[in-house]
Amino acid sequence: MTSYKETAKQVVDKIGGAQNVNQAWHCVTRLRFNLHDKNKVQVEEIKQIKGVMGAQFSGDQFQVIIGNRVAEVFEEVEPLVGSGSAAEEKTGTKQGVVSLVMDSISGIFTPVLPALIGAGMLKAFVALFATLGWLSIESDTYAVLNAIGDGVFYFLPFFLAVSAARKFKTNEYLALALAAAMLYPTFVDAARGITKIKEFTLFGINFISIPVVNYTSSVIPIILGVLLVKYVYKFVRSWMPATLTVMFSPLLALLIAAPITLWVIGPLGTYMGDGLATIFSWMFETAGPLAGLLLAGLMPLIIMTGMHYAIGPIAIQNLKVYGFDNVLMPMMYISNLAQGGAAFGVALKTKNKDLKQVAFSSAISAVIGITEPAMYGVNMKLKKPFYYAMASSALLGGFAGWYGFKAFTLGGLVGVFAIPTFADPSGAAGNLIVAVVLAAAAVILPAVLVLTLGFKDIASKEPEKNTIKLGEHAGKEEALLQNVSLAVEEKKSGKTKSVFSPLHGELVPLQQVSDPTFAQEIMGKGIAIKPSENRVVSPIAGTIMVLPDSQHAVGIKGEDGAEILIHIGIDTVSLKGEHFKALVKEKDHVNAGQPLVEFDRHAIAEAGFETVTMVIITNTAEYLDVLPVNEIGPIFEGEQLLSVVK
Repeated sequence: MTSYKETAKQVVDKIGGAQNVNQAWHCVTRLRFNLHDKNKVQVEEIKQIKGVMGAQFSGDQFQVIIGNRVAEVFEEVEPLVGSGSAAEEKTGTKQGVVSLVMDSISGIFTPVLPALIGAGMLKAFVALFATLGWLSIESDTYAVLNAIGDGVFYFLPFFLAVSAARKFKTNEYLALALAAAMLYPTFVDAARGITKIKEFTLFGINFISIPVVNYTSSVIPIILGVLLVKYVYKFVRSWMPATLTVMFSPLLALLIAAPITLWVIGPLGTYMGDGLATIFSWMFETAGPLAGLLLAGLMPLIIMTGMHYAIGPIAIQNLKVYGFDNVLMPMMYISNLAQGGAAFGVALKTKNKDLKQVAFSSAISAVIGITEPAMYGVNMKLKKPFYYAMASSALLGGFAGWYGFKAFTLGGLVGVFAIPTFADPSGAAGNLIVAVVLAAAAVILPAVLVLTLGFKDIASKEPEKNTIKLGEHAGKEEALLQNVSLAVEEKKSGKTKSVFSPLHGELVPLQQVSDPTFAQEIMGKGIAIKPSENRVVSPIAGTIMVLPDSQHAVGIKGEDGAEILIHIGIDTVSLKGEHFKALVKEKDHVNAGQPLVEFDRHAIAEAGFETVTMVIITNTAEYLDVLPVNEIGPIFEGEQLLSVVK
């Protein structure tokens, strides 16, 4: 298994190196990068790195999908990229407004998630225990635990101030000072009606009247305020003499930014947040089934683009204004469980042992709340299960919107462990019961659809379980089927050796390649593959016997005596090694699956050469037969390719 350090090293190398990284962070399942030059990113190559489930641009943010082990991989990425390049260095590309907003929200909220998750789950369990009658809301224990859980949300502007300052690259402590002013008891008590103050007049100027606003649990005001602090502080420092800047730059930055935030920006941000909360609340009140159907059904696509981070502040605002969230948490809960249910269906139906194992493990992960392994590794790969999951989510989301299904706090991973977040603090059990019913339905419904409607299965690695596809060679069908039957019998007696695919691509019968030496089997029997990735791995365990300076071919002698030639492309020897990079040398011992050569298939094709790769048993004469498991169709790296019959 590839180590986290090796995965991190390869990812950083393929995104253009540490010097191309402006900022790096991670969420629950993805590495996230802001880059100086996105044209340096080798997206397809990154997708092929072991440990990587997928890679994509979301706006100008580059995301590498890792799954459950993203934190471990990021621990190895962080020392490689450090703090990124110079904070003020231009990236050379101009972000659009939407992309910039999405990127900023993602970068600000992701670092705060551990605190939100921990506190939210504590609040959820406290509410659950109160609903079940296990904990009295009048008890000291309830008061203490509720304070611990609620503290993060009450003082949320402090947490966002730090992450916003890091995102905007300004002083964190000035940002905290601004948050402290906004949450000072003078303003909070006035906003809560504890004092009778209706507004504050600054400098005796009636025009500058600071409205009474409660900024506890708020999101938008502090983010806008920190952005203002950045530019004010930068402006002041630009002209302040060096001997005075330590004292007076922070003073002037606060003296300018804090009143403007309390006077204009804070109230404006509050009205914006309240307005968004009102709009979404109105949508679910007036068209609940339709809103739930669309949001839950499209949630996988929303998550793929990272737009769920844009909905996150709306969920927090809903909790502040209404005491519940009927937008993000409920619909993500249904969608995540549906992805898990579809993967469970795949695990039960597939005949491929490897896929069955992956589907079961990723289904469990999705049910817990981490959907990427199931979504990218199973459902999207097979397509139909992904559609079944979205359809199931839409149906159940419509019901949830009709019922008025709510979450009463933010939780951690939005799966079965988030059920306590749906416990009504008032003690009513209806919403919690619906949460349990929806969980069961979200898992069962897509699983049933997968089992009944099916999908195109991935061929098993076991030769006796594969369908022989002969394409244009139908005239050889009877003889080839007899040979496969013989191969199966020989395998049972221990006389058949397996050769696994050295790369991912599309199978091509050897007779169809344009080089007569291979097409006429002069070099031996085998199969050809049109590659869809840029590396070759060893198909067996053995020793490297041939590796020319041109690096376009590798000869391996297996531990069982099979001699295999992997020839990358037609006439590519004339490239003299250009676009090829050998990862081993002659006489090296290699294991099955070990990378041997990296190559740039696009550059090779642009140079006018075919990239079809031949896998030949050069000592075919020493065997009874060499049989391809399939002759056409997709083939995956590590899947059984040839049966060598003694």
